[in-house]
Amino acid sequence: MCTVSWILNTRGYDVFFNRDEQKGRAIAIPPSSFSLEGTECLMPLDPDGGGTWIATNQYGLSLCLLNYYQGDVPELPLISRGLLVKMLAPMASVPEVVATLNSLHMGSYAPFTLLLFAPDLTSNHGHVIAFQWDGHVLTQRPSVEPMISSSVAFQEVMLARRQAYKDYMEPTPTIENAWAFHRSHVPEAGYKSVCMHREDANTVSFTHLSITPCNSQMRYVDGSPCENKKSVTTEITRKSSSLKWVASDMSD
Repeated sequence: MCTVSWILNTRGYDVFFNRDEQKGRAIAIPPSSFSLEGTECLMPLDPDGGGTWIATNQYGLSLCLLNYYQGDVPELPLISRGLLVKMLAPMASVPEVVATLNSLHMGSYAPFTLLLFAPDLTSNHGHVIAFQWDGHVLTQRPSVEPMISSSVAFQEVMLARRQAYKDYMEPTPTIENAWAFHRSHVPEAGYKSVCMHREDANTVSFTHLSITPCNSQMRYVDGSPCENKKSVTTEITRKSSSLKWVASDMSD
């Protein structure tokens, strides 16, 4: 029940995230700056689990988490998936994130898709990395825009939202069109639309990350993006990592 899209440019990247949740879930705490293991990070917080679904840090590394409802939930006691994002948020490089993921006992997490945006990611270098935990194995999978999560009629939802993406974002994606796409009700306001509305759930927030060589910025709309509420912006100054290997190149 989420939709993520992105735009790569010659200086960095932009990420757009609709978070869809059950109507009874607690309202998230808007983004603010946190110092985690000596690294400045931006993220909203889920008061229920204490974690987050989207984060970026002073190095320009960003993470997005979507639930993978088509996987098998492990029978072990579970740790909130949002805490995984919070754990990875301070890391300076893709290899550091990968090494940590490989060291974890994934059986403690419900299935998810994790998107990883490297500090040096641009339209000329690297690609968006996606990891998927299906309850049995963690694999790297292709990242195809938009990335979609839905607990209801996944194939129908995926086809409808990808068609809407083509209508709004092709042939030339722009930030303005991305905002319009994430506010859209195609083919109508309902479970298929990017700005999702169901009796039991709806899109509860919209987040726009803008990462440049100078800063990492997070714009946040608390509520359904179709309501045209004002966004709140937080940002941190970019810093160079002391590590020499921050490349986003990874084998498919």
